[in-house]
Amino acid sequence: MTEISVLKKITLRKVTGILRGSLLKLFARSCGFPVTIEHEVRFLDSRSIDIGKRVMIRWHTQIHENVKIGNNVFIGKYCDIGKNVVIEDAVTLADHVTILGNTHHYNDPENRAGEIYSPGTKIIGKGAWIGQSAIVLPQVRYIGRGSVIGAGAIVTKDVQDHTIVGGNPAKVIRVLSASPEKG
Repeated sequence: MTEISVLKKITLRKVTGILRGSLLKLFARSCGFPVTIEHEVRFLDSRSIDIGKRVMIRWHTQIHENVKIGNNVFIGKYCDIGKNVVIEDAVTLADHVTILGNTHHYNDPENRAGEIYSPGTKIIGKGAWIGQSAIVLPQVRYIGRGSVIGAGAIVTKDVQDHTIVGGNPAKVIRVLSASPEKG
């Protein structure tokens, strides 16, 4: 394949993704521009979704109802974003990230996978970065601003601002400076 044909293919994919984003404006509660949505992205209820400006959603991602996505957000491939999630500005979700919004009442010994409910709104703070294949469980309400979730982490508790966590269950690895370091 020549360089020109590769560039044409890349340009066509980008234009197609932006067109998908423009179509979403017809159905979403609100949608900024440009929004790039690659193929096989599923919105379970697009009417309850707000999307900011300069958002990229990669292929095979699923977004549930009542989700708000801020500006300058990148969502990788094969992500699953549960219901009642707020993703603030400049957040990066790597590939295969799962943010669970629902859980089950399990007090009934006859039906441990009882009635489904949402424990409330989950906030992913401004500038947070969630690494590949990380899972954020339903009881987590807050991933702090400027925090980093390591690849493969299972987040079971809220994460404070400017904190790196990793592991299963995720534990604090380091607390970061709130302002950029000058070198």
